[in-house]
Amino acid sequence: MSNSLDVADKPAVSDAYWDELLVSNERIKENYSDTDKVAFTSFLSAIDIEALQSIFQLPDFADADKWKQNLKERSDFLNFLYLKDFLQRKKKTIEELFKLKMPDYPLPSVSPLVKLIILFYTNSKWLFEVLVLHEWRIKASGDLYIAEKKLNDIRNKLSQEQSFHLKLADALHQNSGFSSDYRVFAHCDIDEKQTIYLLYKKIKDSKKPGYDQNKRIKDRDQILFSVDIKKQSLEIKAPHNDILGIKNYFEKQFNTALRKMENQVFIQYKIDDIVQLFKEGTPVGDEEPEDFTVDSITFSNSLLIKSPDVKIQLRGSDIWPSINDAFRRGIINLYNLKDIKKINFRSEQHSKAILSIPLEDGSVIFKLNDSSLSEQTRNAIKKKFSMKFGFPLDQPVKNKFDGGEAFKVDQIFRFANINQITNEHKDAYQKLHLSELIEETEEISYSCSHCSFTTTDIKLLDKNDKSNLICPECEESIYQKTLKELNPNGVNIEKYIHSLVDELNSKYEHFKSTKISKQKFKKKEFTFKRFLYKNRPYQLLVTDSLLSKKTLEWIEKKLIPTLIVCYGIDKQTSDRYALDTIEQVTFGELYIYKEKAQIHDIFEEYLNDLEKRAHHQVVSAATKATKALTFIGEKTTELKEVYDEDMLEDDVYTIIKHLFPNSEKWGKEYSGSTVPEGIFAIQYKENSGAKSVENKHGFTYDCKFTLDRSGYKLGSSENRKALHYIKLLNELVDVSYYCTSREITSHIFIGNKFRERQVQAMAEFIRKEIISGHYTKPVFINTKDLSYLYNQFIYYKDKIDKVPDIFYKQLAAIFSTDEILITKEYIDEKLDDVEIAARSYSVLDVSSITKKLTGRKK
Repeated sequence: MSNSLDVADKPAVSDAYWDELLVSNERIKENYSDTDKVAFTSFLSAIDIEALQSIFQLPDFADADKWKQNLKERSDFLNFLYLKDFLQRKKKTIEELFKLKMPDYPLPSVSPLVKLIILFYTNSKWLFEVLVLHEWRIKASGDLYIAEKKLNDIRNKLSQEQSFHLKLADALHQNSGFSSDYRVFAHCDIDEKQTIYLLYKKIKDSKKPGYDQNKRIKDRDQILFSVDIKKQSLEIKAPHNDILGIKNYFEKQFNTALRKMENQVFIQYKIDDIVQLFKEGTPVGDEEPEDFTVDSITFSNSLLIKSPDVKIQLRGSDIWPSINDAFRRGIINLYNLKDIKKINFRSEQHSKAILSIPLEDGSVIFKLNDSSLSEQTRNAIKKKFSMKFGFPLDQPVKNKFDGGEAFKVDQIFRFANINQITNEHKDAYQKLHLSELIEETEEISYSCSHCSFTTTDIKLLDKNDKSNLICPECEESIYQKTLKELNPNGVNIEKYIHSLVDELNSKYEHFKSTKISKQKFKKKEFTFKRFLYKNRPYQLLVTDSLLSKKTLEWIEKKLIPTLIVCYGIDKQTSDRYALDTIEQVTFGELYIYKEKAQIHDIFEEYLNDLEKRAHHQVVSAATKATKALTFIGEKTTELKEVYDEDMLEDDVYTIIKHLFPNSEKWGKEYSGSTVPEGIFAIQYKENSGAKSVENKHGFTYDCKFTLDRSGYKLGSSENRKALHYIKLLNELVDVSYYCTSREITSHIFIGNKFRERQVQAMAEFIRKEIISGHYTKPVFINTKDLSYLYNQFIYYKDKIDKVPDIFYKQLAAIFSTDEILITKEYIDEKLDDVEIAARSYSVLDVSSITKKLTGRKK
């Protein structure tokens, strides 16, 4: 072979040579045995043997066994094992470089290992070119620059001359602020016009413990760049700061300007198509691409507090049905194209990742990690991605998604630290920060540059003789990192929202009487801003978290139309977990409307909408209260930590409010005043001969909750208190003027369990002590029977609508029974009359009419 060298003429390569090539030569040399020789020679095919014979000219070529023995006895046999170790993960690169260096080789089908041997014994420097080309191929595409003026060909000088090496290394050293050292390691000539260079950057110099001895290790990073004289281009694969350093070096060296190649921004896609892909799985292209499986996707700016990334992954399987499910459930959403942070996929027998890179102009590049991909494979993957997503890879994509100004404000409250603030958030953030609605908290962390030690407590660190901080575990240098955490100022946010209500109260007559009401539920205190709008009560609550369903139902049962203002929560999540009867809005919405001087208009819109839901709120709350009262039944001790007197008060009132719209709740809202739990009125007409007589009744009630198995204790103090309520109400002109009997008809005790003897005793006490001429009755009903009454009210609703006067007459009879204790049987007896009376009302047979008009049944 013209290019082969005589083995005897080849100088021996040193251990340092193999070290530079990252070959484990020490280990191989220590463990070297005859078994390795046999394994190596057994691997060789007939064509491999022929190729090696052309190099080494060993005797006994006709006898395979003797020839292999001669090969094993070579003094440089270890080189074959070193080359086998070097071969790992570089087969494709070796094939590529072999074609470049030896295009006319007569035996092209020899194994990659033998090709590597040929390269080595032809020119040992070529192995460094293999290493450089391998590192270039496995790295993703870099930043590409085009020269404005002609690039002179200095590649040979840059490859061979030490002065050029030092000049480039010094330029990078200066660019790093003199903090890092550099050296030109090797190069690879791709063709006559293109050369790739590999530089090493020292990042750490430390002593590391070893098994035999401790060794000094200079950890390094890689910098790669390619100079293409034909295309007049420079491509750099390196950290951003080093990219600038190399670019500046070439601009000075060639007295030219290097312009970064930027693709035209892609705009030809529709937001609805992208949303449909994530919601329903419909690809943007005409059909689903074959052999393109997404098995993992990461979303940034999630809907959770602090906005952590959310990763959905299903190894080895298509994740897209799960993505669709998560989208429909509201677990993820797309407010911004850059929310798609990372996509992992399998295609063309490769597993690769795609990263989204936000640009300063707001557009986004979806960057394919195309390391180790051929151009054909790369293009096939790009086509399949475009078919599925509707926009290209490796090209800026215009970000048409816009969550709006309110969304940006809400999003800021979900960010964990200042690093998440982008250009599009900057203005809004500065205003929030100046208004002290969000705070920055600096947290300094200390990490060891050698081991995994990290802490935020500086007291745990040691100092060396120069008073520099060092690691307490390994005594290496410590570097510190300052992170500005973001924390919404909950107190100021609440004051800000409350001030909006106060401002409306001062400017508009239909806003009145603002006050603060603090209430507890499940041991947690809630602060409500109460106010009147058009003489109806409303309340507002500010919260930084999603309220549980039970908490929302507790608020609903207050039967005060409620506006909940959330911060740190996005609109979609807020809406998803809201009740139909409560209006939930985000802080961002109110903040932007205030900025636009439209706060009055939006408040009126919210409150008018709540007014329309008022009846639905009563029905919804009463339905839930009935379930609760049915559940507690006559339970006592079992209700500890589950139910309490405040919950009973709310549940009872919601049922009373639906049964008797003319009702009012006092109770805990008026603690300190001498009032019962509440009052309600019943009014109906009754025919008496030819006359129609109107009857009006007033009832007061008290709720009695107990955990005592024996039942609620009705002692002497309870007797006197009940008697005082009756006397107090009966003295009011309003009562005597309204009620037909000129007094409260009954005072009702509602509880989960009563003591039967004490019920009788209290009834006798009130009847005896009440002022002569008054007949207000004490009446008792268990919560289970009150819930039964409500269920019957719902069951008979269509009949009640036909004979409402009879129904309310029977209700008045139920709540003024002489039997003292209302029972299920007594309720059934009285409501039977409603059903009987309703029979006299005929019903239009609409089904029959439908059949006659259409010829078919509905």
